[in-house]
Amino acid sequence: MFTRACIWALATALFGAVAWAEAPADAKADDAKDETKTEEKTEPKPEPKPEKKSDTFTLSIPLGDEEDAPAITLRFFGQHRTRYELRAPAQYNAGLADQTSVQNFNMRTRLGVDAKFPGNANFLFELQDVRLWGDEPRANANSVNTSGFEGLDVLQAYIYTTNLFDVGIEAYAGRQKFTVGNQRLISTLEWAPQSRAWDGFRIARSFLDKQFTIMGFAMLINDLNRVRDDEWMLGLSARWAPDFLKKSDLELLLMYMNRDDISGANDGHISMASLRWNGFHGLNSDDSLAIAYTAEGVAQFGTADTAYWGTPGQDNSNVKAFAAALTFDFIMGFGDHSFTVGVEWDYASGDSDPTDNDFQTFRSPFPFGHKYNGFADQIGWRNLHDFALLATWTVKNIGFVENLSVHLQAHNFQRENDDDAWYNPAGGAIRTGTPDESDLLGNEIDLVISMKVNRWVAFEAGWAHFFAGRFVKQTATGTGPGSDNEDSDMDFVWAQLTLQF
Repeated sequence: MFTRACIWALATALFGAVAWAEAPADAKADDAKDETKTEEKTEPKPEPKPEKKSDTFTLSIPLGDEEDAPAITLRFFGQHRTRYELRAPAQYNAGLADQTSVQNFNMRTRLGVDAKFPGNANFLFELQDVRLWGDEPRANANSVNTSGFEGLDVLQAYIYTTNLFDVGIEAYAGRQKFTVGNQRLISTLEWAPQSRAWDGFRIARSFLDKQFTIMGFAMLINDLNRVRDDEWMLGLSARWAPDFLKKSDLELLLMYMNRDDISGANDGHISMASLRWNGFHGLNSDDSLAIAYTAEGVAQFGTADTAYWGTPGQDNSNVKAFAAALTFDFIMGFGDHSFTVGVEWDYASGDSDPTDNDFQTFRSPFPFGHKYNGFADQIGWRNLHDFALLATWTVKNIGFVENLSVHLQAHNFQRENDDDAWYNPAGGAIRTGTPDESDLLGNEIDLVISMKVNRWVAFEAGWAHFFAGRFVKQTATGTGPGSDNEDSDMDFVWAQLTLQF
């Protein structure tokens, strides 16, 4: 009842906002004319004020009858996204009886309001409903979905201010989206229907005309038993974006991850340091020719149990893991057309001895695997060498389409250490490995076509083909129906429509 009441309240407010924004326009114009006539009789006509663009999804509620009375401003926003997916074979986990294809329509709907109060006190609230088509039993409304994949929940609900104590501090408290750097370590994973959000706090302060920014955050990841310390993360970021190097920035990130489980066999206490540089340099006066590059290195130290770190070995082992990422892009612009070609190398350490008390396998807390390691989503940033070639062509203002882009990727995936396993984007082991198997996990090509019709409508279609490597063929063990797909190539096809305001 509560969630339905929230939806009705937001919908009613939304339609009220539209009515308010459209209906009073004439009345306001008439009032303005009357005021002008009165002013002409008593004093010189004032200079006309710049005309403001109307936003039909914003509502201002004055808190008094005075013309300059403080007001509450409500900004309404929402999104609906429907995506069709087809994957064949379904997955590569060894020994499964059935590896045949899987397809579905998944749907995500969001509706939110950003309320700004006088005194720079604000509140943002956003609902999200995620579901698979046909997953709700029969035609019953609001019943439990069979897969457990979907649900209606609060995506974001936080209070915030952009000028705490009038000293320029931004502060956020509640359920919110945390992103750091290039999202290799912490990502909201917008690609996934559920996406990610966390409960916590975040504060930031900028200096030197926003060239230097310090941000601190605290995230409660999982309240395991409400007695012990549970699972949480602390972070401190220092970012420098100098004026003399536009579109470039340097960021140092320090994080501490903590998990204390009541069983005592799923604990982790990890310190992490990351240094990242994004560079952009124009080669001519209008930057139509430019180079862009990124360099990022990450180190992890601490102790962890095998269940928490997701690797074999001994509990309370020492973590000594590393990762790096390098990209280089050459950008060319020709009027409404732009073309980018680039190379990328992603590295994540593996474990040379999975039986000792050292964990050398790198583990990213909440990575954006889909973006960086192939659209087929078969490779995670653990025990990995990923060598990639990328190309993107973009054209603007063609007919009724505001923006059209074609993106191509080619990847070569190899295990970094041949004693370690093959991991998925979430960090789970797909298949264990030994030096007896090849390091070649596979190759992949991706094609993505994105079309932005206007600010409200966007469409995307893509195809990813994963060429199973020698490691995949050597570790196939299934004998049941469909198990011959354990070492076959994988195709992943999708088409997505997004409507938003």
